[in-house]
Amino acid sequence: MKNKYFAFRLIALVIFIFLVGSNFETFAERNQTSPKLKQKVTKNKDKKPLVGYLKDGKWHFIDYDGNLLFEPKDFSDVLGYSEGFFRVNIKFNDKPKWAIVDLRGNVTVIDGINYLFDFKYGRALVAKKLKKENDSKGDEFLFGYINRNGKPIIPLIYEDATEFSEGLAFVKNKDFRGFIDTNNHPVIKMENSAGNKFTEGLADINDKRYRQGFMNKKGEIVIPLQFELLDNFSEGLAFAIKGDTVGYINKTGQFEFTVDGYAGKPFSDSMAFVGVLNETKEMRWALINRNGERLTGYVFEEVRNFSEGVAAVKQNGRWFFIDKLGNEVLPNDYIYVDSFVDGIAWASFKDGKKGYINHKGEMVLQVPDAESYFDFRLNRKVY
Repeated sequence: MKNKYFAFRLIALVIFIFLVGSNFETFAERNQTSPKLKQKVTKNKDKKPLVGYLKDGKWHFIDYDGNLLFEPKDFSDVLGYSEGFFRVNIKFNDKPKWAIVDLRGNVTVIDGINYLFDFKYGRALVAKKLKKENDSKGDEFLFGYINRNGKPIIPLIYEDATEFSEGLAFVKNKDFRGFIDTNNHPVIKMENSAGNKFTEGLADINDKRYRQGFMNKKGEIVIPLQFELLDNFSEGLAFAIKGDTVGYINKTGQFEFTVDGYAGKPFSDSMAFVGVLNETKEMRWALINRNGERLTGYVFEEVRNFSEGVAAVKQNGRWFFIDKLGNEVLPNDYIYVDSFVDGIAWASFKDGKKGYINHKGEMVLQVPDAESYFDFRLNRKVY
């Protein structure tokens, strides 16, 4: 079971897969002519990171004003940002290593691990692959946690573990199965179930038959293990599949409404996307509102969750923004767009320009042409 859960988490880490301050509006208002990127290093340690880009073999980290946070670094890749630290791959003594980097560019190499996750509540999940002693299928790992100094705070003693959420993490070894707090103190003991992260006070759990339900922070099962598939709660609803019934449940476990899709995204800004497989077995998404009413056809190849009243979608190979009625807004010749956060969204254009636009569609910060980009607000790659 541990390999199955870790595989899911690792895929999510690689693919995807938040938040920064709200001081950009003033900057955007005073920079309506797409300012050139400033190539100077800021001396303000409180500056918040916006985006990183790989150019001429080095990663550049810039803030909301376009200033470099520190001198460009020779990293192999940038894979995450959380709680004031970047998560990167580096070459150290000609060997690939994981490392964390603070906002001043100080690098701390994390030895003895194969995977590093983002910080949550001051703890970052780490995993070490075990050497196989036989031909058993699948990799095996030991899990633990480090603190923001890069030091082990919970040793590599668990066969399975999750990142911390709402102050708790699910762990399992021969001595304990359940949820611990950030000091490794047992909080909820479980018998045969496996747990996932807490959202809105509830954690998705499942038994050996992979039936799923929800548990509260007292360890009480408040929604019975009767679902084949559950997602986490968001805005009071969770996508669920029970037999032939597909839809979104409330916190009593009752279906608020059903949908005719096979997949569902979490609600955000009172909107969500549901998906079906088309005749070529490719997922296509449609927009629904908080009442479960479908507002578009199943026409979108890729979607981003709603934020600040709009969502980025891809249809017929073309990226654009839609409003809460499914209508296109901010039309332009985009190659790619992503979600709005703090009044700005990443956009790349057919004329080769890349950077951040405001809600009027105006470029407010242009970023140089580069090999790779990582948006620290969204905590994912953009292009």
